Amino acid sequence: MAARVSSRRGSETAAKAPKRRTAKQSGPSEDEIRILAYQLYERRREEGAAGDEATDWIEAERRLSS
Repeated sequence: MAARVSSRRGSETAAKAPKRRTAKQSGPSEDEIRILAYQLYERRREEGAAGDEATDWIEAERRLSS
């Protein structure tokens, strides 16, 4: 029974691991985009500006890709 719990934890840990860029992958990683999108959201919220999470995500992708 302990092996099942251990293997579940192992898969949970692997699922939560950050997605890293590989040599074949071009552009920013999903984690990089997620972090910047959240920062954009926080800034937008502090300023009281209109927008949504999709717009923040697209803007983060655009900024990181250029």
